[in-house]
Amino acid sequence: MSEKLPQEIQALQDIINRAETSDIAVYRELKKSQALVEQEFYTEAALRLGRSVEASIYSTARDLGVSVSVAGLGTLDQIGDKIKVAQVTIAQGQVTDGIKKLLECISDLVRSVDLLVESNNSQQSIAASRERPLPNRQLYKAFQEQIGRLPENNGTFDRNAIRKRLGMESSQVDELLQIRNKAAHPSLDGNEREVDMEEYINLVGKVSTVIATLFDIKLILQSIDR
Repeated sequence: MSEKLPQEIQALQDIINRAETSDIAVYRELKKSQALVEQEFYTEAALRLGRSVEASIYSTARDLGVSVSVAGLGTLDQIGDKIKVAQVTIAQGQVTDGIKKLLECISDLVRSVDLLVESNNSQQSIAASRERPLPNRQLYKAFQEQIGRLPENNGTFDRNAIRKRLGMESSQVDELLQIRNKAAHPSLDGNEREVDMEEYINLVGKVSTVIATLFDIKLILQSIDR
């Protein structure tokens, strides 16, 4: 780069070093982000940072036994969209068509509830590969609950401290993924939509904090397994 890398960008190397031994999927995303920022491709680099966080969240979920997606929830989102369409149809005076759409929503809702019940009974996520992941806030709440159930392991870690960190950082995850979304999607109004160096630096700080906590959870689980 034409100018010296800021301290925050240099600090990213610490997380990359941890990721190399803790989570290879996270490591790959971080290395690609690092290579992109060295070429001053901040938008593309920000996208990779967002992916690294999501990879770390999903990996932690697997380690803690938390389902990343639950069959039926994606369908519920779709039903909500269909209801909005039905409302517009009725507002436009097409009452009969609107009612038909609402009846279709009811049928979809019944099928979705059946999936959720079956999934709950079997303790498995049916067709999870085709379902959208649960919201990160919901996953973080599940992480906190699972951490609270872990044994103290002779006082080698403080469950409440880890849970507190997760609680504070769940909002940071939302903020950094907003920047990731900015990098991933064009502006609706057609204006230029790019991530600049300042935004990338801000993102690095949040990513480093979030991934460090998730890696600490991995260390805790490893110490318990021993």
